[in-house]
Amino acid sequence: MKVKGESKIFDYFNIILLGIITFIVIYPFLYTLSISVSHLEAVAKGEVTLLPVGLNFSAYKKVLLSPRIWQGYWNSTVYTSIGTLVRLLLLLFTSYPLSQPKFLGRNFFTFLITFTMLFSGGLVPYFLVVRALGLLNTLWAMVIPGALSAWNIIVVRTFFQSTIHPSLIESAQIDGANDFQILFRIVFPLSTPIIAVMSLFIAVGIWNDYFTPLIFITDDTKFPLTIILRDIVVMAQGREFLGLRELGAIPIPAQSVQAATLIISMIPVLIAYPFIQKYFIKGIMIGAIKG
Repeated sequence: MKVKGESKIFDYFNIILLGIITFIVIYPFLYTLSISVSHLEAVAKGEVTLLPVGLNFSAYKKVLLSPRIWQGYWNSTVYTSIGTLVRLLLLLFTSYPLSQPKFLGRNFFTFLITFTMLFSGGLVPYFLVVRALGLLNTLWAMVIPGALSAWNIIVVRTFFQSTIHPSLIESAQIDGANDFQILFRIVFPLSTPIIAVMSLFIAVGIWNDYFTPLIFITDDTKFPLTIILRDIVVMAQGREFLGLRELGAIPIPAQSVQAATLIISMIPVLIAYPFIQKYFIKGIMIGAIKG
């Protein structure tokens, strides 16, 4: 089949446009990585633009020797692990009944959930409720508030409706399976793509969340990594925050410390994403025309 000239022009335009967008997305990461591994003198003089100027891992060595970084890493890992499990279970147990036509009050509960996307009580009542429940400075302050997302519920409910055929559920019921057996033996195994994608969304959301611990956690030993990053990057304390003075006669630039800390905080997400990527591709095909 011959490709027409207009089609070639369109393809070239898409390639150029996507290339520009890709560069815009990747550039901040490459710049941060370059700052973190470049020579200290080049960073201090502002000579680093895109690629590293020399190689120097002093910032990484100093950051990794900081007990506060490791404490924040541990806290973030605990919050993310437990929070992802709890939020994912709540999400699935809420979305599945809403996807079933026989569920009494389905439309009413769907309306209540959707209503929360448009209106909320505000930050002050939110804080007062969390404090009244005794969740301040606890693990559950990072897990329970905001545990259910209305948007995620709608997405997962739609997936169940478009993927799990009602006849499959009816067949299982005829064979004597109860709701929990249907959920764990049929629905969940067939919903691996949406479960994997939502797990990643929830985990990344908790890992990168700094506002929730900022208002609910005041104990320094319970700060997640995001609060440590905020103190280093946003408050521009850099090496003073980590107790870094100098390396020999060359002071360690705050930018190097900030960049190294940012790169270290990205590692878990960068490791997890390649294993989840294939499920994003499957999600794109949901609802596609089949023939």
